[in-house]
Amino acid sequence: MMTTDEQERADRLVSIVVVVFVIKAVGVIVLLASATFRETTGNGLPVAVLLAAGLVAAAVGLQRRQRWAWPLALAVLVLDAVLIPGVLRWVIDFGLALVLVRPRVRDRFGIR
Repeated sequence: MMTTDEQERADRLVSIVVVVFVIKAVGVIVLLASATFRETTGNGLPVAVLLAAGLVAAAVGLQRRQRWAWPLALAVLVLDAVLIPGVLRWVIDFGLALVLVRPRVRDRFGIR
């Protein structure tokens, strides 16, 4: 059983993850919007749409304490790290994954 202080700390950590997911989703959406003004191969567009949708769905689910959002968030982080290169992105994704697997955060979603 978590104390009120531990629960508040887990809520703050999840709120940080939600904010970062929303920022990442906005970034992907901006890239998608910029694709209308430049030529693209077309292969990346469906992936970007799915990534943005996954980020938004995970953010909403995490904020609403939905159990399904926890594994979705981890899956989106893995896909983001694999599909989009960049050391800074990898560091951020790894840090968010570490936050999500903390025992208090897992308990918040009923994950053992």
